[in-house]
Amino acid sequence: MHPNATAILSDASPASSLPDLLQEAATRVDALGAEFESDRVRLVGLAQRLREERCYLAVLGQFKRGKSTLVNALLGEAVLPSAVVPLTSIPTFLQDGRQLGARVLFDDGKAEERFVAPDARALAEFLARFVTESANPRNRLGVRQVEATYPAPVLEKGVALIDTPGIGSTFRHNTEATINFLPQCDAAIFVVSADPPVTEVEVEFLKLARRKLARLFFVLNKVDYLDAEERRAAVAFLQKVLCEQVGFAAPPPVYCVSARQGLAARRNRDAAAWRDSGMAEIEHRIVDFLLTEKMEVLESAVSRQTSDVLADVERRLRLTQRSLEMPLDELDERIRLFEESLARIEEQRIVLMNRLSAEEERLAGWVTDHADALLPESLKYLDGVVRACQDQQGAKWSEEPTREAIAAAIPGFFERAFGETHQRCEQRLREALAPYRRRASELIASVHGLVERLFHVPYEPRRDEITLVKAELPYWRTCQFRFTSIGSIPDTWIDRLFPQRFRHARIRRRLMEQVEYLVSRNIGDLRSSTLENLKRSVQGFREWISDGIQRSMQTTRAAIDAARRRRIEDSATVAPELARLGSAIAELRALRAR
Repeated sequence: MHPNATAILSDASPASSLPDLLQEAATRVDALGAEFESDRVRLVGLAQRLREERCYLAVLGQFKRGKSTLVNALLGEAVLPSAVVPLTSIPTFLQDGRQLGARVLFDDGKAEERFVAPDARALAEFLARFVTESANPRNRLGVRQVEATYPAPVLEKGVALIDTPGIGSTFRHNTEATINFLPQCDAAIFVVSADPPVTEVEVEFLKLARRKLARLFFVLNKVDYLDAEERRAAVAFLQKVLCEQVGFAAPPPVYCVSARQGLAARRNRDAAAWRDSGMAEIEHRIVDFLLTEKMEVLESAVSRQTSDVLADVERRLRLTQRSLEMPLDELDERIRLFEESLARIEEQRIVLMNRLSAEEERLAGWVTDHADALLPESLKYLDGVVRACQDQQGAKWSEEPTREAIAAAIPGFFERAFGETHQRCEQRLREALAPYRRRASELIASVHGLVERLFHVPYEPRRDEITLVKAELPYWRTCQFRFTSIGSIPDTWIDRLFPQRFRHARIRRRLMEQVEYLVSRNIGDLRSSTLENLKRSVQGFREWISDGIQRSMQTTRAAIDAARRRRIEDSATVAPELARLGSAIAELRALRAR
C-alpha cells in the first residue's frame, strides 16, 4: 500500500484487499464510457489472473522413495497409484476441482481421454492404466501427460502438485526430461529415505536441479522405521552430502516424515497423528510458505500493472480536460501538429516491425543450422552404442539386443539435446529482442512526450512491466522422441553363409541405416518444436510492440477528438463535463494511492 494512502484517503479503508480494489477500479473505469472498455477488460483480466494463480510444486526423487505416497498424504487419499516397479516417464498434474476426474493427453495428435471418477479409488485405478509401467510398458500408449482434479484442502489453497517419474531408473531419459521441466515450477520437494541413503544418481541429479530451481526442499521419508539416533544420523549424512558434493554453502533444512502414517492420519482425520507423522510441518513450512511468497510477488506485480492502467486512464482524462479548456483555434493547430508527428511515429513503427520479421528469420536460420549440426554428433554417439554392443557380444553379435540398446539410448540423448537447444535459443532470443523492446518503449514514450509538449499533460514513464502470461500447466516437454524400430530385420540364412567379418558388416550396415532414419526423425522433431516455440515467442513479442505503440496513439487521438466534438456540438455542456472529469481524475488518483 502507498505510504501516504491514509492521508490521501481519509474515507478509505486501509485494509481493502487487492481483489476488492481491482473490482472497484474496473467499475469506476467502466462508468467513464465506451472509449475506456479496453482498460476495463485489462483490469478484469488482472483480477482473474489473481484468482486463478497456481503455485506449481513438483515432487522429485528416486524410485521407491515414497513420492506418490507423500503426494497422497497431502491430498488425504490414495489418488495416485504406487507401484512395486518403476512408473513410466509420464508426469501427473493434480489441481483443485469439485469433481474427481482426469484428462489424459497423448502425443501425435491422438484425441484426449477424459474420465469422471465416482471415488478416489476409481480415479487411482484409471490413472494406473496410463502411468504405471505394468499397464503401459515403455509408454506404448503414447501418453504425454495426465491431469487429475481432486477436492483436497491443499489444492484448494492454490497449489498444483506434480508427481514426476523416478530419476535414475532404467529409463534414463526420465532424468533429462525432469531437468528440462524444472524451470517451469515454483519449487520442488526432493524425497529421500534411509533405505538406502542418498545415492550417487541422486547427487548427480541434484547438481543439475539446483541450478534450475528457485527453491528446493528436502524430505527424509519413512522415518517411522528409524529410532531417534538413526534419524539424526540420516539427516546429518544427507546434509553433509548436500554441502560437500552438491554444493550447498550451509546445511539445508531436512523435514523428517512418514508419508505412510500421514496418509493414514488424514484418512482417519487424526490431527495428532498428522502432526506426529511430520506432514503438518511439510504443509505449513513448505506449502503455505510458497503460497504466501508467490502471492506477495504476484500481488506486487498486479498492483503495479493496475496502477499503470489507471495512470493511463487518468492521463487521457487530463488530455480531454485540457483540450476542453483550450480555445478552439489553438486546439485545431495542436491537433494538426500532433497528427503530423504521429504519422512519423507510425512510419518508424512499421520499420521496427519489418526489422523484427527479419530478426525472426535469422533466429529461425540459427535453429535450423544448430539442428543440422547435431546430425553428425548424433550419428557418432549412436555409432558408439552399436560398436559397444558389438564389442560386448563378440562373435555372437546380433541385431535385436543392439536395436534395444539404440532405442534405450535415443531418448536420453535427444532430451538432453533439446534442453540445451531450448536454453540456447531462449538466450539468443532474449538478446536479439532486447533492442526492439527498447525501441518500442522509446516510440511509446515519444507519443506521450508529444502530448506533454503540445497539451501540457505530464507523462509518468511506465515501470518495467512484469508479464503475467496465464498457462494452464507448466509444459513437461515439447519434443517427442521416435525410437520405435522401422521394422524387424531378422538375421537371414544368407548372413550365416558369410564369415564373421562379412556377417558383422551386413548387420552393421542394416543397423546404421536404421540409426540414420531414427536420427533424422528425432532431429526433425527437435527442429520443428524449437521453431514452433520461437514462432510463438516472437509473435507474442510482435503483438506486445504493435499493441503498445498503436494503442498509445489511438487512445490519445480518441481523447482529443472527443473533446473537440463536444466543443463543436454542444459548448454549453463543457463546464459540467470539466467538473465530471475533475471528479473522475480525483477518484482515479485515490484508487492508485490505495
